[in-house]
Amino acid sequence: MIAELMSAASSFVAWLATLDQWPVLLFTTLCSAIETTFLLGLFVPGESVVMLAGSLPHGPGGFALAVAAGTAGAMAGQITGYAVGRALGPRLRETRLGRRIGAQRWDRAEAYLRDNGAGALVAIRFVAVIHAVVPIVAGTVRMPFGRFVGWSALGTAIWVGVFAAVGALTAGADGSGGTGVVLTAIGATCLGVVPFAGRLVRRVALRPAS
Repeated sequence: MIAELMSAASSFVAWLATLDQWPVLLFTTLCSAIETTFLLGLFVPGESVVMLAGSLPHGPGGFALAVAAGTAGAMAGQITGYAVGRALGPRLRETRLGRRIGAQRWDRAEAYLRDNGAGALVAIRFVAVIHAVVPIVAGTVRMPFGRFVGWSALGTAIWVGVFAAVGALTAGADGSGGTGVVLTAIGATCLGVVPFAGRLVRRVALRPAS
């Protein structure tokens, strides 16, 4: 199953690389929104699509559009998650997807937000999969909406900027205008570089204080 998902993600990114700038930007917005929706990040290669958008050879203006598209989509997904958490609250734990996450992870995420405040939303944006759950948790614990949006926007802009910059640098290094970044994105998705980094950050960030 995992191998099939990776193969589908690779094929999708490779197909996107054949499109013009505006369709790629549209898919960047859509994928970023879906990737930050409750657990759907498991199936959407958000980082890879942002890297591809950043690799498009359209100068600083094109890079800015890629960052804007990724940020807008990711924020839309996170605000949706927050609204769901605010409306349904603890009942989400009893859903099928909620049970798969596990009560311990819910408790740790809630405790982490309470103990570290809204600023934790910046670092958590780089934690694979978990960043799709945290907006729901923020809504569940009724974090003030303005505070949630402000810190989430900061973390999201940094996250999108980092991956778009990696795409731009990779494309510029090989002069291929995108081929190199597709290979890099596919490799990162298949080899699990981003999920591994996410687990490492999560292990440090969620470690109980001594």
